[in-house]
Amino acid sequence: MKIHLRLILLNYLIIIGCSEENKKTSDFYIYGELDTTDVVIGDVMSFQVWAKGAGDRKIEFPPLIIDDNNISISEGKILENEFKDDRGVEFQLTFWDTGDFQIPIYNIGILTEEGKELVYPIQLDPSQIKVHSLLTEAQPKLRDLKPPVPIPTIIPWRNILSILGILFSIIGLVWMWSKRIHDENKKIEIAIPNRPPFEIAMDKLETLSNENPSNAVALKKYYEDLSYLVREYVENQYFLRAIEMTTSEIEEAKFVIPVSNKKLDEVILILKRADLAKFAKFVPSISSCKEDLRVIHEFVLSTKLSWVANKNGVKPMEVV
Repeated sequence: MKIHLRLILLNYLIIIGCSEENKKTSDFYIYGELDTTDVVIGDVMSFQVWAKGAGDRKIEFPPLIIDDNNISISEGKILENEFKDDRGVEFQLTFWDTGDFQIPIYNIGILTEEGKELVYPIQLDPSQIKVHSLLTEAQPKLRDLKPPVPIPTIIPWRNILSILGILFSIIGLVWMWSKRIHDENKKIEIAIPNRPPFEIAMDKLETLSNENPSNAVALKKYYEDLSYLVREYVENQYFLRAIEMTTSEIEEAKFVIPVSNKKLDEVILILKRADLAKFAKFVPSISSCKEDLRVIHEFVLSTKLSWVANKNGVKPMEVV
């Protein structure tokens, strides 16, 4: 009796195991679904293809191709759900004409484990789609035109204020222009020194010739006066702002002074020596002072010009 019961239990377990194995192999299947089969022109319809229970199988979802210019198809979007063994793809279709359309047979490829070769294809049956227009009547009738609606009078205050602002601005500019100071048409008078630069320089040279500097302070003051005398003479004689310029700037601008380069080089050398005495505590000898004074005296004498003034200006200067 016990042996008989054991055989019955063993057969039962074998049957259950076989049924479970058949169940596992029958869980894998492919299907497609449409969210609707009745659409309006311009509506977007979803077409999904699912592989349920795919497990470790390599599934290939090719692009959906429909040879019809009245249908727009988006690229396939891979879908996933709560079950990791399920894989799918979604295509969005848009129809641009009325009538009956068909989604053709869609082939799904089952690949090898490496995913390089096709093992066998699975086909989905074609699906029928009906597309209609929003106008349900065969010959739609136009509605009667509504009578014109009266529009209340709108005053364009912004435009009016803008125009007034522009007008007042123009009036103000014209008024300010009329109040401007009218310059009289007259020649510009040239400022003429009360005395010619030559006379001023000669007087200062005579004063310096009477000085006998005997110490460093007196020598510094002597060269300060000599340097200012030269700069003042050049500025008044040749209209060059020599008083405000450094010695280096005067040397760079010497080409505008109508004097020979040799004379100018001697004068610029004296100006540099004066700069050393004023700023670098350089103490020149008494003989150098007298020699520098002599060079400046000859420079002034050789560049003397005659000045003839008119009522409204100055005549060209002439070398005496």
